[in-house]
Amino acid sequence: MVLPEPTSPPPTRLPGWPAMLAASAAVAALAAAFTFVPWLHAHGMYLRHGVRFEGEWWRVLTSMWVHLGWKHYLADVAATVGLLLLAGRVARIREMLAVLVICGLVAQVALLRMPAVGWYGGLSGAAHGLALWTALRLLQEAGWPRVIGVVIAVVVLGKVWTEQSWLAALVFDPSWGFNVARGAHAAGAMAGLGCWLLQEWWWRRQ
Repeated sequence: MVLPEPTSPPPTRLPGWPAMLAASAAVAALAAAFTFVPWLHAHGMYLRHGVRFEGEWWRVLTSMWVHLGWKHYLADVAATVGLLLLAGRVARIREMLAVLVICGLVAQVALLRMPAVGWYGGLSGAAHGLALWTALRLLQEAGWPRVIGVVIAVVVLGKVWTEQSWLAALVFDPSWGFNVARGAHAAGAMAGLGCWLLQEWWWRRQ
């Protein structure tokens, strides 16, 4: 007897609210430490020259947690925590946190191919990847989760398209008061898609 290939992720034990709140608090606390502790902020931010020519490779790992003040911190952390809470409907905590970190790392590594970006900090690249991965996972559910997944996917893909980072990886945004590395958004979104495809391939192998 040949069983049909699965069309949705296998059943999983979803996290409860205490675990979700703990994960969200951990993300917020880590970002706060790298944003508001001067030594961590200075040594955690992505600096292209330091990474490429001075061996400061750790900046690729830490820069996603560094933010440029309260406004930047609150916006990125609020978006990331909201996505984690949505993802908690369909995924385990270790899955969503792994996707967040992987997308952040891919976004930072991609910056090495963008000479215009001399420095960078923030969760926005990782959040774009987490958002697209969450949307694709929600699309595999029935009812309102699928509708929410469609909306998130359209918003993320539409945002990446309208930003057109392949034409200008770095654009000044007067509402923020600093240059926004749109290239990190596109790279993060692509990483989120890659994480979803890799999971689908793995589940179909089982």
